Amino acid sequence: MNNQNILITGARQGIAREYAFTLAKRGHTVFATTKTDEQAEALREEVHANNLTIRVERLDICNADDYQKGIDFTPDVLINNAAIGESGPVAEVPMERLRANMETNVYGTLALTQAIIENMIARQSGRIIIISSLAGRMVVPYVGPYAMTKFALEGAGDALRQELKHHGIAVSLVEPGAIDTGFNERMIATKYEWFDDENLLFEDADRMHPYERLLTQNQHPPESVTPAILHAVESNRPKTRYVTPFWPYAPLTWFATKLLPDRVRDWLTRKVANTD
Repeated sequence: MNNQNILITGARQGIAREYAFTLAKRGHTVFATTKTDEQAEALREEVHANNLTIRVERLDICNADDYQKGIDFTPDVLINNAAIGESGPVAEVPMERLRANMETNVYGTLALTQAIIENMIARQSGRIIIISSLAGRMVVPYVGPYAMTKFALEGAGDALRQELKHHGIAVSLVEPGAIDTGFNERMIATKYEWFDDENLLFEDADRMHPYERLLTQNQHPPESVTPAILHAVESNRPKTRYVTPFWPYAPLTWFATKLLPDRVRDWLTRKVANTD
């Protein structure tokens, strides 16, 4: 595929920073965006230090006033990466925190996508890549608030794919597993900002720790997601879904979600976490 104009949200660090740099090295025109001006300045310094040509700007997906920057860039490819993580027992997570997580991960993502799609439909071409998560296919207890947002994006991606195909727009979902970017650690920490001995489920606090270790042990490097992004961007026939890294997550996800009944999958999750 020829040089593409690629808009990436949430590109300050982690997997998006990795594939933004790789896409630029491969000759694509990359517009890497961040939530704040401070993050944008820090990313510009890294871009300069690596002798890359990448446009970097603030584009907060929860601020509609920022969308025009993305529209003016007229991207051929939109990569929706920006997200936040919220953890804690769903039975007690404060609703304002749950709403904030949904506002960024789901509503902000879709609002920007709607703004960008207009030019793609006019051209009858384009690609939309949504960074979801294996948490959008399988839930680890006590990170349900985050998983809920990813389940919603999975549904949005499936709908967009079918609705936009006849307009020449391909939609792909990318589902990373445990990736070593610090995101999982920060997400786990959010519940301790409000969860204490006054909560109904505080007696379950010790039970949470094994599940936290599932998310933070044996993580894969950020660059392990890049091959899936490159295929979604450059292939003449992008996949509808990418589980990444393929091994071990793809076969395990297929087995757990396609073959196992819910209660068996719940039991297996407890066994892996050593909570039984």
